[in-house]
Amino acid sequence: MTGLPHVRISVIGAGLIGERHARMVAGHPDCSLAAIIDPDPEKRSLARELGAQWYGTMAEIPDAACDAAIVATPNALHLETGIACLERKWPCLIEKPIADTIANGQALVEAFERAQIPLLIGHHRRYHPFVEQTRSLIGSGDIGQPVFASIIWAVRKPHSYFEQGAWRLDSDGGPLLINLIHEIDLMRCIFGPVDEIQAIVTNLQRGGQVEDTAAILVHFESGLLATVAVTDAALTPWSFEGACGENPNIAETGISSWRIGCTFGAFEFPGLRVWRHAGDGEGDWSKPLTASDVQSHRVTPLFEQVSHFASLVRGKTDKPMVSGRDGVAALQAVMAIQQSARSGRPVKVADVNGQTA
Repeated sequence: MTGLPHVRISVIGAGLIGERHARMVAGHPDCSLAAIIDPDPEKRSLARELGAQWYGTMAEIPDAACDAAIVATPNALHLETGIACLERKWPCLIEKPIADTIANGQALVEAFERAQIPLLIGHHRRYHPFVEQTRSLIGSGDIGQPVFASIIWAVRKPHSYFEQGAWRLDSDGGPLLINLIHEIDLMRCIFGPVDEIQAIVTNLQRGGQVEDTAAILVHFESGLLATVAVTDAALTPWSFEGACGENPNIAETGISSWRIGCTFGAFEFPGLRVWRHAGDGEGDWSKPLTASDVQSHRVTPLFEQVSHFASLVRGKTDKPMVSGRDGVAALQAVMAIQQSARSGRPVKVADVNGQTA
């Protein structure tokens, strides 16, 4: 597909994130929006606005009508929809989580690998330049080895968010699978594989079937320990989106939501303020620190994700930024949190398999 003037992409599922994908594709210089596929006939007007076709089901769209697809359906439909795209030989960008179960996620990965068709998972935060800058900072050894991380994702979602669908108070709709899974993917990207997790969750504030708040202890294979607080029921300035302003639905605060302590210094993320010993020799608690800011340029990560997806479809790269296996690993870690919360015991991530998300 290297000669494609534009990569024709269909968006399957035009909910909150699906519509954002559709608008990104429609406005991208390397892509065109071929179709929106969604059973809601009201999405016809969105398709018309963006110059695309609308289809109620995948069965209605001709195989040759597009080159690739973005799957933004409910989690339980990811496997079915992904396989239907694969049968048409369409490369896929599948929204996180990769599937509703680890088994279904693994089935997707294996099917796409056998067919040698590109599969990309929608953990869009990886496309921010400060992510690679953070990996370089740690890799340089300049501030030593990471020892601990303190991570907060805490917002208050409005009532209108929950009124858009009852599922948002059911098993798929809590902040663990909707929001924290992005933090998990970033933690794995920056700190490496997760070994063990212990967690407590509550639904006291919203009273839904799913959690609204969680406190989590994460042990990484490197030995690093992280504490994670997550809630969608507290009004605070501490969230990834607030820190970097990437989401138009979340007010920007500019306040970093991660703090990482290393053996020779510390840093905030995503703002990348770095603290180091101010003098000569080895620093300790009796000696002053200096702070400096690592500069990073802003991007629109969903736009950069579409650019990368187009490169995958065209064969300009064969390495997805977030592979299907990365998607399964992030889902497995979230399921370890859920399992630990139910059992009251630490859970080895490698031992988690098969349960429904």
